[in-house]
Amino acid sequence: MRRLTWNELDEAARARALARPEARRDPALVDGVRAIVDKVRAGGWKALAEEAMRIDGAMPQRVAVADIADRARRDLAPADLAAIELAAANIARFHGESLPREIAVETMPGLVVRKIWRPVERVGLYVPGGRTPLFSTLLMLALPARAAGVREIVVATPPRPDGGLDPLIALAARLAGIEAVWTVGGAQAIAALAFGAGPVPRVDKICGPGNAWVAEAKTYVSSLSGGPAIDLPAGPSELMVIADGEADPRRVAVDLLSQAEHDPAAQVLLATDSAALADAVEAEVARQLATLPRRDIAAASLASARVLLVGAIGEAADIANAYAPEHLSLAVADPAALLPLLSSAGAIFAGGWAAETFGDYLAGSSHVLPTDGAARGWSGVSVYSFLKAITVQEVTPEAARAAAAPAAALARLEGLEAHARAADLRLGPGPNSVRPEPVEGRPFDPVALNATGAARGGRESVSLLARLARPEILALPPADIAAQANEAFGPDAIKLDANENPWPPLLDGALGERANRYPEPQPAALRRALAALYGVAPDNLVVTRGADDAIDLLIRTFCRPGEDAVSICQPTFSAYAQFARLQGARLIETRLTDNFDFDPDAFLAAVADEPNLKLAFVCAPNNPTGNLVPGEHVLRLCEARPDTIVVLDEAYIEFSDQPSLAAEAARRDNLVVLRTLSKAWGLAGARVGALIGTRELAALTARALPPYPLPSLSIAAALASLSPSRRPIHAERIARIVAERERLARLLAASPLVKSVRGGGGNFLFLEVQDPQGLAAKLTALGIRVRFRPNAAPGGLRLTIGTEPENAIALAALGAEAGPAGRRQASVARDTKETRIAVSVDLDRAAPRRISTGIGFYDHMLDQVAAHGGFSLVLACEGDLEIDPHHSIEDCAIALGQALRGALGDRRGIGRFGFALPMDETQAQVLIDLSGRPFARFEGEFSGSHVGDWPTEMTAHVFRSLADSLGAAIHVRVDGANDHHKTEACFKAFGRALRQAIAREGGAAPGAAEVPSTKGML
Repeated sequence: MRRLTWNELDEAARARALARPEARRDPALVDGVRAIVDKVRAGGWKALAEEAMRIDGAMPQRVAVADIADRARRDLAPADLAAIELAAANIARFHGESLPREIAVETMPGLVVRKIWRPVERVGLYVPGGRTPLFSTLLMLALPARAAGVREIVVATPPRPDGGLDPLIALAARLAGIEAVWTVGGAQAIAALAFGAGPVPRVDKICGPGNAWVAEAKTYVSSLSGGPAIDLPAGPSELMVIADGEADPRRVAVDLLSQAEHDPAAQVLLATDSAALADAVEAEVARQLATLPRRDIAAASLASARVLLVGAIGEAADIANAYAPEHLSLAVADPAALLPLLSSAGAIFAGGWAAETFGDYLAGSSHVLPTDGAARGWSGVSVYSFLKAITVQEVTPEAARAAAAPAAALARLEGLEAHARAADLRLGPGPNSVRPEPVEGRPFDPVALNATGAARGGRESVSLLARLARPEILALPPADIAAQANEAFGPDAIKLDANENPWPPLLDGALGERANRYPEPQPAALRRALAALYGVAPDNLVVTRGADDAIDLLIRTFCRPGEDAVSICQPTFSAYAQFARLQGARLIETRLTDNFDFDPDAFLAAVADEPNLKLAFVCAPNNPTGNLVPGEHVLRLCEARPDTIVVLDEAYIEFSDQPSLAAEAARRDNLVVLRTLSKAWGLAGARVGALIGTRELAALTARALPPYPLPSLSIAAALASLSPSRRPIHAERIARIVAERERLARLLAASPLVKSVRGGGGNFLFLEVQDPQGLAAKLTALGIRVRFRPNAAPGGLRLTIGTEPENAIALAALGAEAGPAGRRQASVARDTKETRIAVSVDLDRAAPRRISTGIGFYDHMLDQVAAHGGFSLVLACEGDLEIDPHHSIEDCAIALGQALRGALGDRRGIGRFGFALPMDETQAQVLIDLSGRPFARFEGEFSGSHVGDWPTEMTAHVFRSLADSLGAAIHVRVDGANDHHKTEACFKAFGRALRQAIAREGGAAPGAAEVPSTKGML
């Protein structure tokens, strides 16, 4: 440690004494970081995988944390586990209580400026790892993000030297409510988070510390067009200690060493007015260093450490403000006297008892702090790091007239005429010389204004929603929609509070699981999943029994019987009127245009004289007509009727290109959006929906909920359907329904029984037919159920899009040609204890092909099977890859075989047999017989145990699993010198053989073709 006397240094020497090493901005490092970031930004997943293999020595993996965390919990000593849980609790409490309040200030009569806070939507957290996994950093980042309400948190951390995820990182993630962690580190991880790379999603902000490569990568990506925000410049750690003569030299020495052991580039600095203390500290540092396990790292850091002798402790405060340390320890007798002098530090530890270690782990505030002097302008990570402050101006007509003239004058002084005219247009009738009254009736006085503003604390007012709600609802106690009891006690609590039967019902399997227990009033996991799906915070959402329940809930909350009104625009969903009448609300009905379009002017005119219009329902896409309603029309209603809540029903929006207004509803007091899992997600029988609005609206409407609105089975079904492995299949099914809707519309337009067809944006068509009574009788006789809607139009008929065989029958009944034969397609969902898999195949089209098994090589192999087989394949798997890839590989092959078997059906008209023989230095021969009789033979040897992360022994296993589940005889023979080529040749040859076997001979329709067997059956 180098000792310097501060008062003997000139300005240049003082600057050198406080300078950080220049190596942190080494040009070679900067160039290296930029090369990695640019490569991953341009090349996506492939480039990320290459850089991860080059630098980390392992492929990036999305590792589920649950099982690893459970093992860590079992393996930890009880005291260690209790310490981690204490830290998590303290951090969560501190940041939960640090949330900012929203304020409203009336700067002029009628002109109110509010500050509101919204969470960042998707955040990437970087957690340093490798040899020393900093699990505490994950807690310090994720728990403030959770407190802020961040919708999606993506975590990246380097893999362990031997591969995989460190158990303590997994445990910290579990405690923070994070389901999975990406094992990828360095600049390549920052690039993937910044711009997205395959399954790694792009984030809006990146937070977290790291080495110089990580710090430079964060700075670089934030400077690029479209790049993310970052939390702060967080590089190698640093500590400055200010100590007087009464300080304990042992504590000062160990505090300095605690930072030095982090990194050879860590910086430590001691400022003291006592030469004797400086001598004692240097001796203690040397003594304690000798026994440190990381003494080589600490010694490298201490080589650039400094001891500054000052004339008075007050001078040390000035030095600290100039240096702006990440950590500042005040080892002085009276730290309270020093605090007012300090203005620049990441965190201050006041007094000899305040160990910096407490701040690193469990005090509660985050230890992710600005370094390299950035504390002069930056703060450490906190709940504010994950929030955005937005100002809102609310202006009455009178305030607009008062503000318009001076605002226009100011704009013209700056030469901005359009600005001035925008103000002029708000003058309204009357003279243009209206002047605002000065604040408090006095000339502008910033000192007096600050005092009065602080005294008032902003405007106190009753919110819009509190004014609109029924008094009976306001009198109810707030609903416990967060299920606080479950959060406090956990899932394994002894439940003796709800008068339940302790024994499960006499039912087998999932049907009886936990059915003897009441479900959560608002199931937390489902609420989080729906909030993520719809792009809002969980607090903005109430889970309901379908969208119908939300309609009833809103009318119960806001409409007094016989006094308040509900408006609808006919023809539309009948439940709006039904629930309004049930609750005794008055109903105001308007009409769509002759072309079934929504006219906002006509709607507003119809309700212009209604002072008690509480709710205005708009269905978009509309049921039953399918017409879309532009979002600007909906927002116009909100602005024109500020005391009316506009309810936008988006039940069918997934089948249209129309953007959702869910995020807008989370911000606007008088906009509510309704969503449902009944249509696009195939859960009509589960009855799961959502009401989305501001946090106040969600809390208010929840008061009118019954105690346990959703059954346990519905909750479980919704969570399973929303799992990541199911999402690609749902997207493919939605696209299939939309394509069928367009196909049926074209065919029905040519039918002599149909006068007109409207497709719109739903999963249905709206027809006007010639003879509705006769057609109704015909369809009833055929067992075909449709919905006739004569109130919408004479001969109005709503036809839901079914499966292709169902649609073919409906087309024939409606007098339309059925068109080409339906496609051969099937979807399979397969869940085991180890994997959750969804797969969809379409044998009669070549796209899309989207495979995500978590094993990059396997993804490529299955993609080659589909590409060479000429069919569409969408497959997603969530598996226990942190344990072994075996289950994921085998179960994906089984699910793929089941899907192929389902798509083939009775196998009429197919070739049945297939073979392929592609060659380079490798020869792979595959023979297939789609006989329905499973048999597998694999002939070939591999010289190595793995090709990258692919176990070569699993190649033969895949074809055995495919043969069994597909019901096929598959013979594979492979020879060659390169294991990679041999494996790839097997999969490609299998795809080519499959193409021949599944091909329809002569293009014959399945119903008319023969079964390819001499016996007439397979």
